Amino acid sequence: MTTANTKTRANINTSTAATTESAVNVAAKGTFAVAGTAAAIIGLWAAACFVGAMAGTGPIGLIKSWFAAIGM
Repeated sequence: MTTANTKTRANINTSTAATTESAVNVAAKGTFAVAGTAAAIIGLWAAACFVGAMAGTGPIGLIKSWFAAIGM
């Protein structure tokens, strides 16, 4: 009996997986950038409102108004 050695060649396409992973990373980075930008804009708006209130009534007036608003 003779034995035959058979060589098989497997074509594994790795570029598709790398492209998909790369696309997911780009989407995640984009989402992170949008969320960070939104948080920064909201934070700046809140700081501007606080500064405006401080300029309008002063620190003591702001504290009095805050206590009046919460009912103390």
